[in-house]
Amino acid sequence: MAKVCILTDSSVQFTQPGFPGRERVHIIPFDFRSPARLPPETPGGQFVLPSVQAFSSYFDQLSREYEEILVITLAASLGPVARYAGEAAAQYTDPAAIQVVDSQTTAIGLGLLVQIAAEAAAAGASIHELERLARAAIPRVYMLFCIPEMNYLAEAGYLSRSQALVGEMMGLLPIFVLEEGRLTPMLKVRTQRHLLESFQEFIDEFSDPYHVALIQGTNHMHLRARPLREYVEGSFPSTPFSVHTIGAHLSALFGPQCVGLVVMEKFNSRSR
Repeated sequence: MAKVCILTDSSVQFTQPGFPGRERVHIIPFDFRSPARLPPETPGGQFVLPSVQAFSSYFDQLSREYEEILVITLAASLGPVARYAGEAAAQYTDPAAIQVVDSQTTAIGLGLLVQIAAEAAAAGASIHELERLARAAIPRVYMLFCIPEMNYLAEAGYLSRSQALVGEMMGLLPIFVLEEGRLTPMLKVRTQRHLLESFQEFIDEFSDPYHVALIQGTNHMHLRARPLREYVEGSFPSTPFSVHTIGAHLSALFGPQCVGLVVMEKFNSRSR
């Protein structure tokens, strides 16, 4: 029986399809409800998060193959996944065999944390070492989101509906930072050129990033990746840069035109 595996949720996006320890990573799915099954004022669609019972079922299945399970979930501020996982773990026959970590991020940010933990698991790290590693890496993950469809923010309670309507009428592109689990307004820009400049200025705040990724929206918010790639390659030649299409959960949460920037700092895992 393998010693430890990692369970994450379907908000996750990985920077590459294959990575060391990928066979140890399992994903608990979200159930998507289309707009036809929701009230008319609900934008896009909605994901139903896995229940406590769903997590319990996954724990039972995984325990047949693994001795220990590290759960790394979507930020608690974006959904109570970590709480449900924690409640299921507390009911498990051996609660010490399951550790739950709130990633305080999502999408590629969550994927980077899972990838780091999976590589360490493949190298033989214990579940307690993996938990410390993940918690040490969490404060090093930063995400910017440009969310032009402000009705999604109103639906989530970040803005009033009147604020969202006025903002969209003015053609503003609000930028938010997701840092340590909190989505905070950062600034507003008016054009994609200004958005690109804001992304570049944010990247400049880091001295030696571990990874930089662009999450692309759809339609007219498909930001050109080449200038940003060239900027990262020129500033940090050894830093990987990747481009990803917006995932289904992020699209339902912030709208399909949402554009994201992910920067993860390097950190000394031995200092955890």
